[in-house]
Amino acid sequence: MLRKTLIILLLFIIMSFTSGCWDVQEISRRGIASTVFFDSGKTSSVKIGIVIPVPGTQIPPVQGTTQQFQKRHFIILGEGKSALEAWTKVHSNVATDIFFGQIRAIILSEEVARGNINDVLDFVGRFPLIPPNTNVLLTKNDPEKLLDLKNEANLLPGNYIDFYFQIPGKRTLALPLDLWRVNSIVDKKWQDSYLPIIEQSQDNYRIAGTAVFSENSMVGELDMDETQTLALIMGSDLGYLTLPLNDVKLVAFHKIKSQTKTEITVSDTGIVTFDVKLKITGGVVESKPQRIISKDETERIENEAETLTKRKIEALLTKLQGLNSDPVGFGGKYRIKYPRQWANIDWHQVYPVAIINVHTKFSIKSTGLFK
Repeated sequence: MLRKTLIILLLFIIMSFTSGCWDVQEISRRGIASTVFFDSGKTSSVKIGIVIPVPGTQIPPVQGTTQQFQKRHFIILGEGKSALEAWTKVHSNVATDIFFGQIRAIILSEEVARGNINDVLDFVGRFPLIPPNTNVLLTKNDPEKLLDLKNEANLLPGNYIDFYFQIPGKRTLALPLDLWRVNSIVDKKWQDSYLPIIEQSQDNYRIAGTAVFSENSMVGELDMDETQTLALIMGSDLGYLTLPLNDVKLVAFHKIKSQTKTEITVSDTGIVTFDVKLKITGGVVESKPQRIISKDETERIENEAETLTKRKIEALLTKLQGLNSDPVGFGGKYRIKYPRQWANIDWHQVYPVAIINVHTKFSIKSTGLFK
């Protein structure tokens, strides 16, 4: 019995010295950030803001019940001549330590994005424990006013944005890019970044297009139709697509899937040619009044869809080459097939003059009912 007691006592003493919990901090002393944004300040060059949940509201609201809180978050701001000075002022405005382990969105203003986003990425990399799958977005609105909105679900802004990208129907309308992929693109230099554009719409948020970059700076934007076309090129596993027929009617497709195969050749004179081949499949959405689509009409719709998607893709790629922006990653295709030549070229001089040929094949998998 004495031996058993001594063993238990010894284990207790060992555990008290090997717990390793010397840096534990009470949750009440942590400010849990859900979103962080970067903007140009009114009185200084840099403004940083963080979205913090109201204490006691971390549990999501229950649908169908009366919500106790009118608003579940507030914003802490800091301005300074540098990002470090702005961040110091953010810290001075809160009594808690800011924790980034649950952050879901990083938002850049357009003015910041047209600078060098590598500076912002380098600064974000110094935040402790920030998840690598955090969404990175751009807004043309004032980010402070945008994030101050109470969204329709009364969720924390970062959570709402994260859920938005998970909705299947948004996959051909919103192209998410998370933090680790942005860093990877910037580091590898064989592709250019693209960020979803988030804006205020009807007292809520929506994704309204895509900002495209050349190297580390924003150079232009794509509207929602162009974003949908870019999604087809990059490969879509599920989404929606609406196309006008020659007889001025519209055909809506669901369960859109696309696969892209890109082949590259370089001539003896150095002319670079890409052959982009897309296979697109989808089903016709049902509508009223209803009628069955015949086989001949199905083939006609497929042919017209092929022609129209080819035209849209060619127009988009021409625009991207004019902006010297390569979000598709043609540079990666070149680097893989011609590694020696890649080491001796400036891709942003080669890409704008490359020849890109587009081939499309559109197949309707289910005809459904069509007006």
